[in-house]
Amino acid sequence: MPSDHETIQNLYAGYCFAVDQGSAEDIAAFFWDECYLNFGGNIHQGVDEARTGFAKWIAKMRDPVQGLRHCLYTPLIEIDGDSAKAEAYYDADGHAGRKGKPIQLRGLYRSTLEKRDGEWRFIKHEVQIWDSIRDHTPISQEASA
Repeated sequence: MPSDHETIQNLYAGYCFAVDQGSAEDIAAFFWDECYLNFGGNIHQGVDEARTGFAKWIAKMRDPVQGLRHCLYTPLIEIDGDSAKAEAYYDADGHAGRKGKPIQLRGLYRSTLEKRDGEWRFIKHEVQIWDSIRDHTPISQEASA
């Protein structure tokens, strides 16, 4: 049987796969009914609002992207009984459907999770979307000397 730590890591991974390929319902299944979601500044209170927000995001932002994939890095998970705080950096990449232009985003997931009847889900989830590293000019060698 996996530890709570492993279960939360798997929850994050499952969430990423659902965001990349799943339906709004698939994504919403990772959240408790009374959740709070901040998805890049778009606030959703409760799983019904979150599901609606995910459906709009899928149609407008995700579906035009080909090959979307999220990768998580350095998850930090602190468990206290049936509550946990977790953070993980992410990268997301793919290709814009119309022009085929590469897309690369990065950011941070910051979450509070609760375990109920043996199941972990998000009660609070913040998706910080940072500027792509492709959008910046390289640091010159002079600046790093």
